[in-house]
Amino acid sequence: MTGRVVQRRALLGAALLTGVGAVAGCGRQSDLNGAVGPAPADGGGGSTAPPVASIPAQRLPEGTGSGPTPADWRALAESIAGTVIRPGDPRYPTAHQLFDPVYDSVLPAAVVECVRPADVGVTLGFGQRFGLPLVGRSGGHSYIGASTTHGGIMIDVRPIAKIAFEPGHVARIGSGAELGAVYKALGAEGRVIPAGSCPSVGIAGLALGGGLSLANRAFGLTCDVIEQVQVVTADGQIRIANADQNPELFWACRGGGGGTLGVVTAFWFKTEASPLIGTFRAEWAWSNAAKVLRGWQRFIEESSDEVWADLLLQANPDGSQSATVFGLTTDNDPAPQLARLLRTVGRDPVSSSYTLNRRFGPSGTDQRTVFYAGTDILGNPLPEAGIDAVVAAMNKAAASRLAATAIWDPLGGAVGRLAVDATAFPWRKSFASIQWYATRGRATAQAARDWIDAGHRAVATWAVGGYVNYLEADRTNGALYFDGNVERLRAAKAKYDPKDVFKLPYTL
Repeated sequence: MTGRVVQRRALLGAALLTGVGAVAGCGRQSDLNGAVGPAPADGGGGSTAPPVASIPAQRLPEGTGSGPTPADWRALAESIAGTVIRPGDPRYPTAHQLFDPVYDSVLPAAVVECVRPADVGVTLGFGQRFGLPLVGRSGGHSYIGASTTHGGIMIDVRPIAKIAFEPGHVARIGSGAELGAVYKALGAEGRVIPAGSCPSVGIAGLALGGGLSLANRAFGLTCDVIEQVQVVTADGQIRIANADQNPELFWACRGGGGGTLGVVTAFWFKTEASPLIGTFRAEWAWSNAAKVLRGWQRFIEESSDEVWADLLLQANPDGSQSATVFGLTTDNDPAPQLARLLRTVGRDPVSSSYTLNRRFGPSGTDQRTVFYAGTDILGNPLPEAGIDAVVAAMNKAAASRLAATAIWDPLGGAVGRLAVDATAFPWRKSFASIQWYATRGRATAQAARDWIDAGHRAVATWAVGGYVNYLEADRTNGALYFDGNVERLRAAKAKYDPKDVFKLPYTL
């Protein structure tokens, strides 16, 4: 896989719908280094699986033990079809940047822009020969900057971004493709996959970590519609993984996180006919926050698979607060759902509205942003004590003058129709994901971190884990993200990356 990906949800429920304006934030799942790409080693395509190919190590000189010399770097550049960008190159300052500017000070020894899977294999061999850290990079939205490395090599697969269609409504998507391009290409064919909302999030990190989206209850996770992947593993081999070939690698690539076992260079996705969607939205005064949270939980429990709705509890730098539900229904009939939501909450909103004839698509802003985030998965709806604790945590954010949002995304529906061990994503029978998301506002970075900790404490009694695409640097137990699937993921890691070439920010 290629890196750990994160995708942020657009705040205030604007999210994934074309024609629906986003208020702030960037997608639902950031991506970290998922690399997708055109397929065979020559960068071509086709549904026929390319042969497993070993990358010839003799094309590059052996390392001296003292690190690559300028001649070594030139030899690498001459051995690939892509580009090696090093400090001093005028392209370097932007080439090594991630979405979050806080990581601008992390300086790789080189950014290798790969245009074909063979480039990835050669670069992996070069890095291992000289003992350099290796990370994959696609969209670069990792919460913890996992797609960059100081003094190592960033394997940038963004040039591997071709999108093509094959028989049976299958889309072959290069791992460097961003969601904006994915939606555009699929939409031109009247098709869609369940994916995130930020246009610049990479498809790879999103899919490799599972893939939460507004289409989850209707169509499942992003990883659920993967039919096949192409992966360059640590030994430099280009492998196809599907239900029949390398099945354990295929299993791990569906929810096991990016950058775990290799660099993915292509995905084959089963697409769905793009439905017309009706959306609905309601906002309440903060005095009703507990009732809104209680009512939203019951609304989701009573909803069919066609209905999705998230809850956003928001605190603003001026100390004001709000509770908002944004939802959609794939039958394009939102008025009854809005009415049901208002009845379930039982309090008049400050505002409410609905729209017709929308389609899934990207929204949000691509503006680079410093942010702080955390994650919890709820096994079941919160009881009264949990609701009160969450409201208190949001009050803490307002008092600190943070710009902070607790984003509640429902699971269930199509997500829960698969067994918990069908893929590496373990939370199929859980109720919801919470993303604790903050920017500083008028507060300090430490205040943002303290608030995220307060959020964790508020739901600790009822939380069952976290979502790997919302990875946190100080929560490093892999079982937190993979639950009972961690042992099987560990076995796949031992098989496909026995030398631990791809370093993980958590322990398996």
